[in-house]
Amino acid sequence: MKIFMKYLCFSFLFFKFIILVQAGDSLGDPFDGNEFKNPNWLWSNEPEKWDISETRDGWLTIFGEHNRDLWATDDSNRLYQVHSGDFHVEASMIFDYADISTVQGVIALSPTTKDNQGREGDWVTLKLWGRGADNGNTAVLQYQARERDNEPGLTGTHPPYGQVKQGAIPVYMRMQRTGKKFKSWYKVTEKGRWETVGVYESDLKDPIEVGLYAGIGRPGPEGELTSHFEYFKDVDNPFTVESKDKLTTIWGKIKTVE
Repeated sequence: MKIFMKYLCFSFLFFKFIILVQAGDSLGDPFDGNEFKNPNWLWSNEPEKWDISETRDGWLTIFGEHNRDLWATDDSNRLYQVHSGDFHVEASMIFDYADISTVQGVIALSPTTKDNQGREGDWVTLKLWGRGADNGNTAVLQYQARERDNEPGLTGTHPPYGQVKQGAIPVYMRMQRTGKKFKSWYKVTEKGRWETVGVYESDLKDPIEVGLYAGIGRPGPEGELTSHFEYFKDVDNPFTVESKDKLTTIWGKIKTVE
């Protein structure tokens, strides 16, 4: 009996250790409660105003700031984790904007990789671009690298997505890195089918910064953007959370959108 109990205790501790290691390595975060569950998040240009669950329960909200574009340079309010190697991430978001050029999406950015113009820093991003009055106040889906979207696999306007009127626009995004290949998908409803946007080859050097961003691309004060993110999911390595009954559960089964 003592041997059995020792074995049981060892098995439990080993299982708990594996769970903790997995949680630490995961890129995921359910954005529940009032703070980040994943301790590895970092900010680039932390916004003056943002919250978790205060504005929208169970969501991260970023209030868009002016001069925070992501195109020729990255000036966006960007939330990221440092990562090396392959990944497969998913995000649910609401892009709520009016009367100005705005950006929001998922990104993999390498600060040490030189782009096609020899500038340090390159990235791959799946982006909603909210276009102002000059472009009919519509939003389009884009798949881009730094200041370019005309290379094989990229697109400045993804035709199947169309041109969506400004306002509160829901969208789900996925991005996967396998070696040098970056693949992206989107869907517009929880129960919808994932639609491929493109497969793009990029030699981004590790470590890279994987995450989310938002911003208003022009000086103020006109226009507004409120960016909501329901979750950031690591598809290959789900984040572990503690449920109310204190049993360890794998998040991803809780907030699945498959």
